[in-house]
Amino acid sequence: MNFAPHAYQVKAISMMCQQSGSAMLLDPGMGKTSIALAAVCVLQAHKAIEAVLVIAPIRPMYLTWPNEVAKWDQFKHLRVSIIHGTPSQRIAAMGKPADVYLINPENVAWLAEVGTAYFAAKPEMLIVDESTRFKNARSKRFKALKDLLPQFKRAHILTGTPMPQTVEDLFAQFQIVDGGQRLGRFITHFRKQFMVSETIRIGGGRTIEKWHPKANAADLLIPKIADVSMRLAAVDYLSMPAITHNIIKVQLPKPVRKVYEALAEDLVAKTAGGATLTAVTAAAAIMKLRQITNGWAYGEEQSVHLHDAKLDALADLVEEQSGSPIIVAVAFLHEVPAIRNALKAVLPEGTAVPYLGGGVARAEADRIVDAWNRGEYPVLIVHPTSVAHGLNLQAGGHALVWFGLTWNSEEHDQCIARVYRQGQSKPVVIHYLTAEDTVDETIAKALAAKTSIQAAVLNQLKKD
Repeated sequence: MNFAPHAYQVKAISMMCQQSGSAMLLDPGMGKTSIALAAVCVLQAHKAIEAVLVIAPIRPMYLTWPNEVAKWDQFKHLRVSIIHGTPSQRIAAMGKPADVYLINPENVAWLAEVGTAYFAAKPEMLIVDESTRFKNARSKRFKALKDLLPQFKRAHILTGTPMPQTVEDLFAQFQIVDGGQRLGRFITHFRKQFMVSETIRIGGGRTIEKWHPKANAADLLIPKIADVSMRLAAVDYLSMPAITHNIIKVQLPKPVRKVYEALAEDLVAKTAGGATLTAVTAAAAIMKLRQITNGWAYGEEQSVHLHDAKLDALADLVEEQSGSPIIVAVAFLHEVPAIRNALKAVLPEGTAVPYLGGGVARAEADRIVDAWNRGEYPVLIVHPTSVAHGLNLQAGGHALVWFGLTWNSEEHDQCIARVYRQGQSKPVVIHYLTAEDTVDETIAKALAAKTSIQAAVLNQLKKD
């Protein structure tokens, strides 16, 4: 595919090329990865850099960045090396000639210890994807990254939610951009300039200091960081109401892949734990394959847990939302408690994650819908069959993630219509958690075909 950037993307690419450091504050779905790769290509063409080091969470590192390189004609020449695995494997990855080196935040401390001498091509540019992973100035990973910063001539951060909790989150991230030039080098100075303290008594004569933003914190901050920041909000650049479909690819672990392929071919398979999965018919096999891609499958006696690939991807997505509400559509009931358990790590303690689906009384469902539309829940789990018609959920959020796809195009379209409908004030983003080379992709293609046919028919009827 030919990469033809939108006007706002050209603006962002230009800024990354012209500035030695920048903060690309882009909403999800606005093409931040392609913007960054385009900047790399331009800078390489002008011999301004030899290579780039990208720090990204584990799934974007393995999937998003390599896939974006492979997707566009202009980026296909870029060589990618992923620094992951055992220490010896990481060293070997650094030793490969590459244009784009990828490493996850958890390995930054290791990189700071071994240094950058092992790189075959010198990464003179640093890109930190989802830079809020480094928002804590006291964390080991940030301190390690800070030690590495002098190795780079250019440093850029990418995030749509630079302040998930407080303005203090900006301090460490802008240290990456300019080494402390704009917001200072010490957190104590930052707090005195932009925040006010509150002394809280915690008993036993002890107190703790809590810091809050000053009332005019934004007015104080923006002039300091505006020259190196670009804020691209989807609401400003996408026609309203807009809808974006975002495929988030996950990979089945190798042992699970073997189970999947055995069941697909022989209609019977044994899991690593010794459970037997069987399918009497091809239709039953497809149902079982859908279960496997989501992480579980019904064995002879009970549901068997197989992997957490989609759970991990979902937890990352919810964390990236930073409190912005999201609906999760599930395919099977056993996914509900597993999702709730997985999200405990990324949601505030005690956060309720309600479910709308079979078995929920109407009065309780009405209560959940009202609470959702008042903004009381960051996550709502739904079953598409139960919410396909008659529910207005657009007031509570504008993002939907399909944990497990449905074959039913009406259920698919109607579930999306709960948020993508008249009265929705924000662009809608539909995420699809899709296991590569599985029935997930087959279902997605089938749904796309059905939708395109329906759209063509309706458009023609409108013309007539």
